[in-house]
Amino acid sequence: MANAGAVVAAVTLLESPRAARSARLLRLPRGMTFLLEVAAGEVHAVSEAIKITGRTEHVLKNAAGFFIEQILLQPDSDSYRVLGGDRQTPHRELRRNMALIMRWLHPDLIQDCSSGRQLNRSLYAARVTKAWESIKTAERRAAYTASLAAGKTWPAAVAEGGGSLTGRIPKKSTGHTRVSGKAPHMKQLAIRRIEGQSLWSRLLLYIGGRH
Repeated sequence: MANAGAVVAAVTLLESPRAARSARLLRLPRGMTFLLEVAAGEVHAVSEAIKITGRTEHVLKNAAGFFIEQILLQPDSDSYRVLGGDRQTPHRELRRNMALIMRWLHPDLIQDCSSGRQLNRSLYAARVTKAWESIKTAERRAAYTASLAAGKTWPAAVAEGGGSLTGRIPKKSTGHTRVSGKAPHMKQLAIRRIEGQSLWSRLLLYIGGRH
């Protein structure tokens, strides 16, 4: 069974979009390749994601696309994050992720899930291609990783499962907080599917239960 952490995070983020800003500070959840397979429309991945989450194919693809746009393809993302990984991600996984994202960018698949308008595919494709070119060989990857370490271009990332969000999480209200009709379902979903209550689940559940 695929690791559903990223898929659950994406579905929760779609229903709690205000969490995106804080979520960008976190390391990526587990199961990114599975999420990208859903985004690319791979039948086996979509079918398994439906069984895991109980959500429709339409919702899952929109959630995966929203996650890619809001978390991976932000202007300050380094090449690893653009490709759905980090400095420890194996080369073959990064290559697989790159191919899946490029498939998601195909004209027959890409669509702005919030408005239905076509996205600027050439801009996104260029970013993904540039990210891959910067780490596609062992020599380029070593040089790029060294440049990241020297320049500290990704200082805000917080390790999943520990640490804090450096003040980015909204302060918890001391008054009564009403919960929307969808929040209980999403809380139960995330609690069932994400082990250990990672920072991803804690952040998204917290914000998802607030107005």
